[in-house]
Amino acid sequence: MREVRITHPFHPLCGQSFRFIVSKQLWGELRVTLELPEGSVFSVPVSWTDFLPLDPYLSIGGGRSRFRVEDLLLLVDLLVRVEGGSVI
Repeated sequence: MREVRITHPFHPLCGQSFRFIVSKQLWGELRVTLELPEGSVFSVPVSWTDFLPLDPYLSIGGGRSRFRVEDLLLLVDLLVRVEGGSVI
C-alpha cells in the first residue's frame, strides 16, 4: 500500500499521508486521489503532494544554477525560430 503526503503549505492536511488510490487527468490537470482514514476519497493536484520525484534542478543542484537545462534548450529553439537559421 503506497502512501502519499500532502506537501502544499496552505492545504489543511499538509504534512499528513494518505493511502494512494489513483493518479489521472481530472479537470485539465494531473491529480491524485487519496483515501481518508474513514474511507472517503478526495483528489488534489499532484504538485501539492510528494507523489512525483523532485525536480532534479532542486534535488541535485540545490538551485545553484541560474538556469535549468530544459529552459535553455527552449531558449535555443526560440532563437532558431526567430533567426530562421540553425544553431551551428
